[in-house]
Amino acid sequence: MKSSSNTPVMNDDELHRVLRQTPAQIKLPDSFGREVWSRIEVEASLTFRACISRLAQSLFATLARPLPAALTIAASIALGALLGGWGQVENAEAAEMAYVESIHPLLQSIEENMP
Repeated sequence: MKSSSNTPVMNDDELHRVLRQTPAQIKLPDSFGREVWSRIEVEASLTFRACISRLAQSLFATLARPLPAALTIAASIALGALLGGWGQVENAEAAEMAYVESIHPLLQSIEENMP
């Protein structure tokens, strides 16, 4: 068979026959398998999941020691206290009264009946 560009076109059977007639005489170096697997490991180590996994392992290994664990707990308590204090209202009495008004049924009905 010939195509319009004058290059021969082979079907699959002809191609398989030609490939079986001329086997490749390539000798691979002994370290070929090791090199392939090392390239695969390098590519696998560059994935996002592998980076996150290594980061988590190093973080947990650090937190497993007493001093970093104690410092982490202290920092968490300090951050919680800071955020808790930040969320407080300046006028605590007004905030308490607003809460009572929001849940007290009689106060709600009086406010609804007022013009």
